[in-house]
Amino acid sequence: MAEPETNKTAKAGERPGPGRFICIDCGREVRIDSTDEDLVKCPTCACEMYNCLPMTHIRPDIKTPEDVLNPPKRKKTGEP
Repeated sequence: MAEPETNKTAKAGERPGPGRFICIDCGREVRIDSTDEDLVKCPTCACEMYNCLPMTHIRPDIKTPEDVLNPPKRKKTGEP
């Protein structure tokens, strides 16, 4: 799955906040769930730079970058 273009990067040691961070060298994904967590060096290649995919939603049915661009239709209350 191709990641959407992003211009935002983060470096190991920063606290970028919750989101997904993709290593610019090997593509390994690191997830941060807290605003108090530091971004670590890539566990695979020790790179310090990541492309950022910040958490920008709270809908549980949006799980991929494609869902963000084309969100699933919300079910109306009472629908199965």
